[in-house]
Amino acid sequence: MLQEVAMKIEDMKCAGCEGTVRKKLLTVKGVYEARANFKSGAVLLNVSSSFQSSEAVKAIRELGYTPVKPTE
Repeated sequence: MLQEVAMKIEDMKCAGCEGTVRKKLLTVKGVYEARANFKSGAVLLNVSSSFQSSEAVKAIRELGYTPVKPTE
């Protein structure tokens, strides 16, 4: 069963950032869908039970962005 997880990323500045973040998050185990919005700094993820929020945070940091811990 999938659940939705919301996450904030403080320094997305453009649509290109949205695409970069989305593509990276889709590589995280358990992430099935990722939607990013640079204007609000929000990312919505549809994830399975194997999803680990720490892995999503790590992936975002690897891109050079500042993630805020997801709320499940």
